[in-house]
Amino acid sequence: MSLLIADNCINCGACLPECPNEAIFENRSGAEATGIRVTEGIGDGDGIYVISYDRCTECVGHFDEPQCTAVCPVDECCIIDPAWPESKEVLLEKAQKLNPDKQIDPAKAWSGVRTGPMAGAA
Repeated sequence: MSLLIADNCINCGACLPECPNEAIFENRSGAEATGIRVTEGIGDGDGIYVISYDRCTECVGHFDEPQCTAVCPVDECCIIDPAWPESKEVLLEKAQKLNPDKQIDPAKAWSGVRTGPMAGAA
């Protein structure tokens, strides 16, 4: 799955430099201007940070928990995006493709990540 930034975002920017995949953008129009896709209906307008589902790996392979969630001062702001269910295996593969020069550790995953073949089933 990807994470998303909820409407209660205070635009503090704490999450922006923490993302190992550069999946977080200051606003939807900024992401879309560079060809990055964001879940439909998320971050409408320019007053909220957004996470690209194409680039978010929930920090799997990098950290034991999503870094945006770890540094965000607002509870329940960086949450699971139900539109993009992905298994740990898929997220690890995505992390490796996005970061071919970085060491990706399969043991680095948080307890909320889905596992198994049904994780990506719709």
